[in-house]
Amino acid sequence: MKKITASIMALIMALSMGLVGCSGEVQPSSSSSEGQSSTQSSEASVAEESSEESQTADISGKLTLTGSTSMNEVCNALGEEFTALYPDVQFNKGGSGSGEGPTAVSDGTAQIGDLSRDVKDEENPDNFDIFTIAIDGIAVIVNPENPVSDLTSEDIAKIYTGEITNWADLGGNDGTISVIGRDAQSGTRDGFESIFDIKEACVYSAELGATGDVITSVSSDPNGIGYISLGSVNSNVKALKVDGVEATDENIINGTYSVSRPFVQICMKGASESDPVIKAWFDFVYSEEGKAIVEECKLIPTERE
Repeated sequence: MKKITASIMALIMALSMGLVGCSGEVQPSSSSSEGQSSTQSSEASVAEESSEESQTADISGKLTLTGSTSMNEVCNALGEEFTALYPDVQFNKGGSGSGEGPTAVSDGTAQIGDLSRDVKDEENPDNFDIFTIAIDGIAVIVNPENPVSDLTSEDIAKIYTGEITNWADLGGNDGTISVIGRDAQSGTRDGFESIFDIKEACVYSAELGATGDVITSVSSDPNGIGYISLGSVNSNVKALKVDGVEATDENIINGTYSVSRPFVQICMKGASESDPVIKAWFDFVYSEEGKAIVEECKLIPTERE
C-alpha cells in the first residue's frame, strides 16, 4: 500500500513539472510592464524633444519685414516670440507704408512685405506668395472732446471730399473740420478711400506718414478727424460709430461694421516653402500661438489658405 501511495505521489509531481514546462516563460508582473512602458514613453518624449531642438537649431539667418506701419505692433509681437523660438534668426521690422512692401521684396531688401490692403494689379501679384494673416478694422477717430459720436458713411465721404467742412453741420460744435489722412503709400488710406468710394477725391488738411502721427494730430486738435487701424485706438482719441454700428471685432466678424481691411504679407513666389526661415515664419504665424498673439493685438486671426 505504501508503495502504491509513493507511486501516486511521484506521478503527481511529474505531472506538475510537466505543466510548468508547458506554461512557457514566467509572465512579468504588472509593475514590471508599467515600468517598461514608462521607460519607452520617456525615451520617445526625449527623442521628440531632441528632434524639435535639432529643427530649431537648423533655422538661422536674417528675416526682414517692411511695409505697412499699421502692422508694426502685430509684426513686432510675432517677431519677439518667433526669435525666442528661433534665437539664431535676426528679425527686423521696418517700412513707411504698404507700397514699400512689394518693391522691397522684389529688389531683395526684405524677405517679407507687409500690406494693410490687397496687392494691386500693378504690383504684379503673380510674382508673390500672398498670405492674409489677419483682418483689421479701420476706425474713424476724433478728439475725445468732440461731442459727435456717430456718422453715416455718406457724412464721412462728404467730410473727406470737402462737401462738409464744419462740425456744426453734423450736430457738433462750431469749428472747421481738420481732415487728417495718411500719405499715398499707406494701405490704411487705400482701404479707407476704397471703402467710402472717394479715391482721388479727398481734400486733406494734412497727409501724415504713420499711424502714430495721425493719433497725435487728432488728439491735439478738437476739430480733427482721421482714420487708423482699430487695433491702434487708445484713450487719446475716440472711435466713432459708423452708420450706428460700433467699431468692434465682433461687429467686423458679423459683417455689421463694414470699415475693415486685410493685413497681408508677401514673399517671392515659392519662398514660403523653399526658404527655411520664411517657411518657419508663416508656420508660426498660423500656429495656435501665433493666432493668440494676433488676437492680443486686437486683430482677427485667419486660417491659412
